[in-house]
Amino acid sequence: MIAAAWLRLVAENEATGFRLGLLETSASGQPLGFCFGHADGGRDAASRLTASLLGASEKSPVLMFASADEVPSSDLSDAPIAGTHFCVVRPSDGRAGEPRERVSWLGEPPAPASAAGRAVAEIMSRRDPFEPLERAAAGLETAFADARVRQAAEISGLSVTFSLETPVGDGPATGLPEDLAGRLWAVLRPPAVDADAPLEWAGELMPFQQDGVRALLEMDRLLLADDMGLGKTVQAVAALRILAARDKAGPALVVAPASVLDQWRRELAKWAPELSAIVVRGSADDRTWQWRARKDVTLVGYETLRSDAGRIRALRPPGEVWSAVVADEAQRIKNRNDTSQAVKSLSRTRSWALTGTPVENHEDELASIMEFVDYRKDAPAARYHPGPALLKRHRELQLRRRKGDVLADLPPKLETKLTVGLRPDQRRSYDAAEQEGIVYLRSLGANVTVQHILELITRLKQICNFDPKTGSSSKMGDIKDKLQEISARGNKALVFSQYANDISGVGAAVRHLQEFDPLALTGEIPVEERFSIVERFRTSDRHKAMVISLRAGGVGLNLQEASYVFHLDRWWNPAVERQAEDRAHRIGQTAKLNVIKYICADTIEARIDRILEEKQQLFDELIDDVSMDLSIRLSRKELLGLFGI
Repeated sequence: MIAAAWLRLVAENEATGFRLGLLETSASGQPLGFCFGHADGGRDAASRLTASLLGASEKSPVLMFASADEVPSSDLSDAPIAGTHFCVVRPSDGRAGEPRERVSWLGEPPAPASAAGRAVAEIMSRRDPFEPLERAAAGLETAFADARVRQAAEISGLSVTFSLETPVGDGPATGLPEDLAGRLWAVLRPPAVDADAPLEWAGELMPFQQDGVRALLEMDRLLLADDMGLGKTVQAVAALRILAARDKAGPALVVAPASVLDQWRRELAKWAPELSAIVVRGSADDRTWQWRARKDVTLVGYETLRSDAGRIRALRPPGEVWSAVVADEAQRIKNRNDTSQAVKSLSRTRSWALTGTPVENHEDELASIMEFVDYRKDAPAARYHPGPALLKRHRELQLRRRKGDVLADLPPKLETKLTVGLRPDQRRSYDAAEQEGIVYLRSLGANVTVQHILELITRLKQICNFDPKTGSSSKMGDIKDKLQEISARGNKALVFSQYANDISGVGAAVRHLQEFDPLALTGEIPVEERFSIVERFRTSDRHKAMVISLRAGGVGLNLQEASYVFHLDRWWNPAVERQAEDRAHRIGQTAKLNVIKYICADTIEARIDRILEEKQQLFDELIDDVSMDLSIRLSRKELLGLFGI
């Protein structure tokens, strides 16, 4: 059994004496044992008694938690139990979004895949992870309130061990008077949860968010297609919490991009603290026990779900039906592939899809998403095709709200297209590459393909960012000038590029912006490290800019601290650009957001922008703020026309 020890220390008699209590619990918080003692003689005596109580622990705890303001690190580092991981709990500094407590480990923290690491994950998933520290303090107060204990405490070095494996009266003697043992048991057991008590919320949901929660509760099939930044995650979490409280619903499954799983876990801890949650990730062995865990909410990435699709039923209880399956960023199932099939095959009571872009390229993508939403476990799988029947059902099952309609106080987003000329060395490199590319395309004749053309376009767009020989850049020169003014006013900026490399993308931009202490975020950075990078940008005044690859930063980030967004290069799909911009233009933004999109004059960028302008009116009429991906939609003839061929 994985045991955790919770240590409390109370100074008395002007810090010349100390009372210590050590509560042992299982990882789930059930009490196993309680030791308490008294020492005179200052900190040295307290340190010796700490070691004595740890030595008296019946379960040899592998985890120990203590309050930083009570127990010095030196008292813990001398503890005699080998293999015990020591966690020091410190109060938070009160910053918005910070957890109530922060933790640090003496020495190495337990490995996530180890038994101790899994126990830590279980503890941290609880509503109040460090609540047993309060129980230990209550036990200490209860023990020393007893006259017999106070009398015995006159003997320096008093140490008592109290077994809690079975309730008082149902097992072996505890060595304590029965009435004291009963009182201790009462205060050391986990607090009861009042199922009828009204739910307390971390904050007030906006009226449109309350409407969204009601719709999720009333409809077992819903496509929540609110604009990006309107809090679709929070609405889904609130609905899951109310379902659990109202109907005692079974476990729910959230399928989301791997990069946002930790954000989901934080929102669950904030808005539904009594719901336990676990993230399924890591090695196959780790995922086995994670799938078997009985948690209220299981969180998994799309790729992991696809990999495990064939064995999930064997790892879950027989015949289990998920109370709800939430497909976040549901555009990930827009294509009918293995990933989409894995999500659609899950047996479930409710199907909720969350996405601000239910269509990116064509109507068939909406059909695929609707096949997930319009699910009945006792009926044949829905199959949709573009046409009136799809659009009719779509209107019946979609709830969509735009920012301009529901956030009257959200500062405006001002978009500027800025045309700049190439620097002389860039122009020479660009002209040479374009002429060489055109000659090559002509030489292919009838064998030329769209892929050949897109490769040339990519090479030319990258030169528009940075000259491959000298590294100079007219765009970065302008961004640096603007950042001087922006940072002087105390503002921050995001810089997006679709390229992550060190020659023409994120790496090159970071090198140019060193004076602003920029942070970089790309798809190559492990998911578990991205949150700390984002927090550094949000909380430190040092970092005036964050440079982000468009795909890595398009979803799952809240970066309202930035009031400027620079698009170093243009993406074929304006919807993807808007997803990136809306990392900053969302609830919580207090400043006007300035978005600057760069276009190099007399280059492929200017020609692409003209096509985007021509198509935009059609996009608006057909798909309501969702734009097509031109790299897919443009014909071979239109692409060749970019080069006058």
